[in-house]
Amino acid sequence: MNIPYKSFCWSLGTTSFRTKNFNKTIEEQLSLLNEFWILRENQNINWSGNNELQARYYDFMRQKGFVEGNAKNKPKDAREKTSGLVDIGLIDENRKLSDAGKALLHISSENDFSSDNQFQIAKDSFIYLKQLLKTSYTVEGQTVRPFLVLLYLLSKVDYLTL
Repeated sequence: MNIPYKSFCWSLGTTSFRTKNFNKTIEEQLSLLNEFWILRENQNINWSGNNELQARYYDFMRQKGFVEGNAKNKPKDAREKTSGLVDIGLIDENRKLSDAGKALLHISSENDFSSDNQFQIAKDSFIYLKQLLKTSYTVEGQTVRPFLVLLYLLSKVDYLTL
């Protein structure tokens, strides 16, 4: 199979989104965001462009032991910690949990990682899979779904090399 070369970069979040125990960390972050937005002083406030709120979220994460140290630019660090969750659709641009984020938080809080889907994978993994399948980017005016492209290519080639 001859596949023409086209340069493309697929990224989720920032480099700070790379972490050990990726799914556990995401689920902890969803719980923290949910708890943060329940606080009276944070209700009905927009995230976008609100450095004070973003700094408060950084302090909230630090208070809960999710991050350590005292960042020089708290708003930026808070945005970096949450940007990947926006990219995969677990939270919206205002850092509120999406339906998928709420479902994942429910699975995590109930500690019910059983399999109830046609792929026979854990419930949380099934949500991640569906979110990755929905992820898209616009490249030269065309919608590209990188995960679907990867699955297609893997179905067409016999093997991969580095």
